[in-house]
This record gives sequence, structure tokens and C-alpha cells, in this order.
Amino acid sequence: MENATHSRPPAAIERFSALALRREVSLGVLLSTHPRDFAVVLAAAAQSFLVGQGFSEREVNECLRAFVDDAGSMLGTDHVELRRWLVDFKVLHRDGYGRVYTAGTPAPEIAQFTRELSGVDLAELARDARASEAARRAERKARWQTAGRGEGPA
Repeated sequence: MENATHSRPPAAIERFSALALRREVSLGVLLSTHPRDFAVVLAAAAQSFLVGQGFSEREVNECLRAFVDDAGSMLGTDHVELRRWLVDFKVLHRDGYGRVYTAGTPAPEIAQFTRELSGVDLAELARDARASEAARRAERKARWQTAGRGEGPA
């Protein structure tokens, strides 16, 4: 039996870390090619909103702008498009007048990923993933240069 201290992190955390390394991710393409990753991104964006609290459109935009600028910087979208996806997939509920947004009732997979990501500092997770990848690349480059392959023609 595996020791609890060595257990794998939840799938949503692993996938979000992997997605953080990408650039200009299109939500539409992600939905059509990798629906689970799409669900992880929506669940990650949902972390910006407290259940039971109402938000004005301005507040929603501010929260999503902050998400896209930091933890969600892998996205090739803006906060407005992300807000529309969140409403369309019932992650956020908008009242009939479009004035108040609250946490919605998304599909079970998105809800599960939302629970898995709850309490996780996604910005830090993304920064750590990017820093680890940069360190791996630097180490690989150093090994390549040490092997003499990095030297130009004589």
C-alpha cells in the first residue's frame, strides 16, 4: 500500500500544472480536443468566486482579469470571453438582468475539479510549474553544452 505522504496530487492539480506551461491556449480548441483540460481551466477560474456571494459584472471582470493575468496566463483569451464560457457552462449564474453573478451548478466533472482545486494557490502552483520547467530546460542545455554539442564551428 502506498504511503499517504507519497500519494499523487488530485488530477485537477496535475493537469493545471501541465497546462500552466502552455501559451495562448484557446478555450474553444481545448473544449473540442481535451474536454477534461477545459473543465480544469473552468474549475480553476471558478476559484475566484466564493459560493453564496453575489458579484457585480465589474467585480466578476476584475476577478477574471486577475486570474488571466496570473494563474491563467496560459490562456489565449481575455476576461470577457472567459466570463461567457463560465456562464455558458453554469460555473457562474447570472441573474435575469445580468447584474448579479453567483456561483452556479456546473457539470459534475467541473464540480469535482473545483473541489480538487479548492484552497490551492493556483498562481503559486503555475509559477512553480513554470520555474521547474525553466530549471529542467536550463539543466538540459547545460548538459548539452558540456557534451560539446553547444560549441559553434571552429
